[in-house]
Amino acid sequence: MTIYDTLYMLAAIEELTPEPTFFKRRYFPTDLAMDVFGTSKVLADYKESSRKAAPFVLPRIGPLPVGRSGFSTYELEPGNISISKMLTIDQLNKRGFGESIMSAATPEMRARVLLVGDLSDLSARVTRREEWLACETLLNNGCVMRHQTENPEVYEDVPVRFYDGENNPALFTPAAKWEHGKDEHTPGNWYFDIVQMIKMMTRRGKPATDLVVSNDVGNFLMEDPWVQSMMDNRRADYGAMNPSALTEYVISLGRFHFGGRALEIFVNDGTFEDETGKDVPFLENGSAIVTAPNCGKGLYGAVTQKEMDNKWHTHAGTRVPNYVSTILPPADETIVSSRPLFVPKTVSPWTAAKQVFDAA
Repeated sequence: MTIYDTLYMLAAIEELTPEPTFFKRRYFPTDLAMDVFGTSKVLADYKESSRKAAPFVLPRIGPLPVGRSGFSTYELEPGNISISKMLTIDQLNKRGFGESIMSAATPEMRARVLLVGDLSDLSARVTRREEWLACETLLNNGCVMRHQTENPEVYEDVPVRFYDGENNPALFTPAAKWEHGKDEHTPGNWYFDIVQMIKMMTRRGKPATDLVVSNDVGNFLMEDPWVQSMMDNRRADYGAMNPSALTEYVISLGRFHFGGRALEIFVNDGTFEDETGKDVPFLENGSAIVTAPNCGKGLYGAVTQKEMDNKWHTHAGTRVPNYVSTILPPADETIVSSRPLFVPKTVSPWTAAKQVFDAA
């Protein structure tokens, strides 16, 4: 076995320091034993919530039988991510990044170093797409995965949604756009709307502990004079706003009480560069989501690829590397593929509001 063997690279990629995540790790954790499939499709179980109460019964007739809570199983097709980096002889003959000017490194040695660096960089790019996928799934109760080609104008949108019918039961539409100065007991006020979103969750029997907002919504909350006055109200404890950075793009504003329920507020101000060079936020502007940790799970389908032995191989994993080499032209290509799909554990375990500053 050499360092270019797929099994070796699979072990190496697991040892790399992973790109830090928040939304994938907090809301869509992956059980490597249960959620990584050896097939191209994945199975998703949705548990149906039950809020039925026990009845009173006459003692002489004994207990009344009740049904068990059911669940549904769906076979789903994950998205397909596959990216690569080329390595040519002119790159190997140049001094590498951080390499001493007087370095005695040979092209063969540089190739090994570049392989590890390429695996790390490609894996980090997959992680950023996973963070976007986590935010998109929370916001839309599903997602649209755009599968690209080398031509930016040629692509295929693959939609996935986790509800039946046309109407999204996890979508909350504000009655009016959010503005400062509105009475907190009227529709359209942000505090009033968050309370209504929590009620949507509790009516479905779902826990509500987190409020996830985009960067512009986070700034709006912090700048609201009403929030500041409530923090100064010594006769009532509305929570504490003490911002702290959790990752390089997620800030916790602290805990605030909404109708008696304390929610921790997370602000996502992270962005990434897409394939067109455009700077894109992980969570689109004007967004607010009420949910709880571990509301979903990250599933991964198997990757089938042709390898250097000229045979097809199928690998199960969250990251599947491959190495392709050609003699003419002399070039190596390092590839990392992944087939993720993030799904809810129960039906609609979140409620989201979109474009809160543009509502009618």
